[in-house]
Amino acid sequence: MSDAETRHHELLVRHPSGRAVLASTFGARDFKRVIFYSHGFPASRLEATVAHGLALKKGLTIIAIDRPGFGGSEWYPDRQFVDWADDVALVAERTGVQRFGILGVSGGTPTAVAAAGVLGERVACLTIVSGVSPMAQPGALRGMNWANRILIKLGQSSKTLGRLSITAVAAIWKAMPSTVSLWFGALLPKPDLAIVKRPEVAVVLARNMREALRQGVRGAVSEYMLLLSDWSALLSRVTVQTSIWHGDADTYVPIGMAGILAQAIPGSSFHTVEGGGHFMIVDRLEPILEGFDAL
Repeated sequence: MSDAETRHHELLVRHPSGRAVLASTFGARDFKRVIFYSHGFPASRLEATVAHGLALKKGLTIIAIDRPGFGGSEWYPDRQFVDWADDVALVAERTGVQRFGILGVSGGTPTAVAAAGVLGERVACLTIVSGVSPMAQPGALRGMNWANRILIKLGQSSKTLGRLSITAVAAIWKAMPSTVSLWFGALLPKPDLAIVKRPEVAVVLARNMREALRQGVRGAVSEYMLLLSDWSALLSRVTVQTSIWHGDADTYVPIGMAGILAQAIPGSSFHTVEGGGHFMIVDRLEPILEGFDAL
């Protein structure tokens, strides 16, 4: 990936409450065809770097916003998934964008879904890639790797255990960034290992994780607890055209979760990527972005 492809423009805005919201723009700089990007967990806006070159080619502007406590967006207590709609609207106002698409990836799914439901007619379409579903739904954890399953089960059994476990994992990742690659190496399916070992992808992942935890672990802990909550009501509020993409070899977020999302979101379309793992978006980005051609 060339320097030109990794350059991005940062936009810092202030919420009416005074808290900072940091976004980065990738692809075209004209803001005519805009996608708001909700990054994974734990991650940051820099995750969208992988889409810069193709977005530029297709004339799309991708605006990736750090969620509270990640990267440069200020953490605050008692945040909810629906709050991200305010951040999207705030950045849209600053950039003069009236209508846009939303792309939610992995753990960024609940915020993307919530924003699509709240912002209504301003949202042209919603795309979910490798997305999580509400964890307590029957079959949601079937096929998930042992480590993620344990973290979720601990949090479901006790909020205290959940907070302690995710705090420990995030603290280790922040103190010793090399452990992130060890974590992925042990838990990702084979299709993902081939992707994350590519030098250009490895660089983005390393920068992304460092940025995600630069404020500390509060963002990761509070969002982890939100992910364990019952947010299923958000799914039925989505009325926009929705596409769901998921790899059938994903053991990080198993494909059963995509099925739960597809069943709960009225009129959604479901695209199975045969042999695709959790990071299949890297190789399937072009057809995924084709879903935004109507912008």
